[in-house]
Amino acid sequence: MESNQFINRTKELVWLNERYKAINKEAQLLIIYGKRRVGKTELVRHFLKDKAYVYYLASRGNAESHLQSAISVLTQKLGPSPLPSTAFPTWREFFDYLGKVTQDLKEPIVLVFDEFPFLVESDSGMSSYFQYGWDMYLKDRKVMVILMGSSISMIYKHTLVYSAPLYGRRTGQWLLQPFTYEDSRNFYPNAPFANTFPLYAISGGIPAYARVFDGTKTLRQNIEKYILPEGSFLGVEPELLLSEEFADPRSYLEILKAIGLGRTKFSEIVQAAGVPSTALPGYLKTLIQLRLVKKEAPITDKIPEKSKKGTYSLSDAFLRFYFSFIFPNMSLAKGNDYNGLFETRGEILTQLVAKSYEDTTEQFITRAINDGELPVFDALGRWWDKETEIDLVGLNQRDNSILFVETKWNTKPIGTDVLGDLKNKSMNVVWGKPKRKEYFALVAKGGFTDESIAQAKREGILLIQENSVLAQQGGK
Repeated sequence: MESNQFINRTKELVWLNERYKAINKEAQLLIIYGKRRVGKTELVRHFLKDKAYVYYLASRGNAESHLQSAISVLTQKLGPSPLPSTAFPTWREFFDYLGKVTQDLKEPIVLVFDEFPFLVESDSGMSSYFQYGWDMYLKDRKVMVILMGSSISMIYKHTLVYSAPLYGRRTGQWLLQPFTYEDSRNFYPNAPFANTFPLYAISGGIPAYARVFDGTKTLRQNIEKYILPEGSFLGVEPELLLSEEFADPRSYLEILKAIGLGRTKFSEIVQAAGVPSTALPGYLKTLIQLRLVKKEAPITDKIPEKSKKGTYSLSDAFLRFYFSFIFPNMSLAKGNDYNGLFETRGEILTQLVAKSYEDTTEQFITRAINDGELPVFDALGRWWDKETEIDLVGLNQRDNSILFVETKWNTKPIGTDVLGDLKNKSMNVVWGKPKRKEYFALVAKGGFTDESIAQAKREGILLIQENSVLAQQGGK
């Protein structure tokens, strides 16, 4: 059920307010970036509520149209230009104006340029104009400048890397991440895990998606009410997302379709997507930079980016849901009777939620580590070889310790056989020095038998039911 309540982002707001307080000592130039719909604009608007500010949102267009619209926004807020002419032929004059009107501020002001990548896309010299404005004027004013963007690669190129004109001038940056499962539960107060986790599995912690759903309803009920009907916000979201990001999204669409249908290896994607093998690396690199696709290698591989075992998957949960469940079954999804879709393709949905539960296990284990239920592990990730897969493995080279985790999206309590299977699989993992210290953990939605719980207590096995720890870890 859609809610306009502002959820969480406590750490981010603390950081922003600390930077704001620092304006009296030093002007602030902040970079806030993250994937689309992750809540950057909502975060900043919430921060601005009790402050003087000017907010400019860029869109795709040419440099001249950006300049004229920026002039209109700023002069409405800051007053007419004190310069001889109100005509601003270039962005340099724009910053001359900005320098003048911010010269004798009594109170700090926040200047926000949202979707900054659209500005630099329209003019290759845009970053240099902003450098000019900062160096000549704004660094000596009582201002906070916030540059925001969804194109992570563009933000890096124009603000964060050494060769960028704005490099060395920023006073802070924040990569805004999707909500964790624990944070996402705040959208559905008092709703049971059986409802909230499946909703997280398809929203991926993206606030714009999570707030649409109703935690009192099942996953199927939410899909039928908020995704499948004609004209629904989420029903057209994938196409809109791709059209916003790419001028020609066709090849990207075919790649996402291929991966969504389970083609995870490079050669499989080439064949299924019909993209030349020479062109595919460039497409995949862009999709990875946009946080839509991820490449994984077994956690024990020393150079993951060169691993021959690397696989690709959709890192955006909603796209994974869409290209696995909706898109391949479009005729059923667009019909008036949804029973056929869920009766014949419902297993796909169950598998999606189960896979998301496996992926989210890292969050549960990280919280257990932070709570002292487990020792620290420097790296967490999946492990597999040709015949075996382990859902999560943790490595600590300093202590020569390793963690093995098995996750089950089960309906009935799991027995002692699951731990036995995990121990057998762990013998295939070649890592560490002799006599390494091994830890084991089991994560199960449906809980554990009494025998499993008793064994866990004897052997110091960490048990997590749904998302909560049941037994303390004692080590092996």
